[in-house]
Amino acid sequence: MIASHRHRFVFVKTRKTAGTSLEIALSRHCGPTDVVTRISPEDEELRAAAGGVGPQNDDTEPSSYAHMGARRVIEVIGRETWDAYFTFAVERNPFDVVASSYRYSARKPTFTKTFAEFVRTPKRMERLALNERLYRLDGRVVVDRVYRYEELPDAVADISARLGIELDLPHAKQGSGPHYRELYGPGDVEIVAERFARTVREFGYEF
Repeated sequence: MIASHRHRFVFVKTRKTAGTSLEIALSRHCGPTDVVTRISPEDEELRAAAGGVGPQNDDTEPSSYAHMGARRVIEVIGRETWDAYFTFAVERNPFDVVASSYRYSARKPTFTKTFAEFVRTPKRMERLALNERLYRLDGRVVVDRVYRYEELPDAVADISARLGIELDLPHAKQGSGPHYRELYGPGDVEIVAERFARTVREFGYEF
């Protein structure tokens, strides 16, 4: 999460949506009073190399952290500031989000689950399903814009124009592997579709 008083914006960081890359790019334009939350040590190295501002002013009450929801951000910066700033998040096709998370987890030597087992692990699905709640309050979208991951270049251009800054996204946490559809087997689509029903419906996502 970044709350920039210099450029009057709040970036609500969702999971598996190029959030770290966007956060690194935005941090290059942050001032000394802006709130910048921590990312992994490896990504902090990327941020430093890109000339971005590292974690700062995150010792708030309540505490600030990477994947903060709108409710907590408002508690930190105040409703008046939230309403005055440009607030935004990024959403991604849930079928792709789940596949991306699986591919990332599968890189670990100790990870042994099949994709079918992965989508049938409630804790995993619940964590990924948090995305849609991060930019909502009481079920209602409260950020000014929810950009689509699938249209990221256009989103970056729009954010740059709105804020009057030039964003150049690094490639953090790059993944590789088959197209997400190739991972899905019998019953997998239905499980993901049900768990992410609101996002699929409201954004018109399809398998």
